[in-house]
Amino acid sequence: MQCSPGVTVLNIRELPNYDSRSADHILFLNFRITGKAGGRERVELAGTNLGVGRMKNIYHPVNFPVRIKAIPRYGDVGLEEEMTFEHPLYRSAEVSDESGHIDRKEVEAKEGSLQVRMPVRPGLNALELFSVTPEKGTVKIYTLHFDQP
Repeated sequence: MQCSPGVTVLNIRELPNYDSRSADHILFLNFRITGKAGGRERVELAGTNLGVGRMKNIYHPVNFPVRIKAIPRYGDVGLEEEMTFEHPLYRSAEVSDESGHIDRKEVEAKEGSLQVRMPVRPGLNALELFSVTPEKGTVKIYTLHFDQP
């Protein structure tokens, strides 16, 4: 059974620290994710914050086969840059056994959080989250629409 993706609307002008005099803002989004990976996730916007400034590119590639893909959507501007994150419900972690040997294993969780940091650019109208798994491929799980100046 697959649930339909969640949808939320966020008014950027109403966020704390919004400065209409600044052209550059960084949006910090915290999502709570529950369920199971592969399109059966439930995503909820748990918190937002906004800062004035420009972003540095500090994204690291995620090579784990189960991941979250985030794509900001900009009207006709075409600035969409895909961001990839380790899936908070199904990820790789270092664990030790009784002998103290540390190994990397796949770990499943029932609940997790995803932090997304992104610039607020003209034309930004949505952020789409996708669950990516080898079994199901890419499945949209959430859309955050923006109402901005």
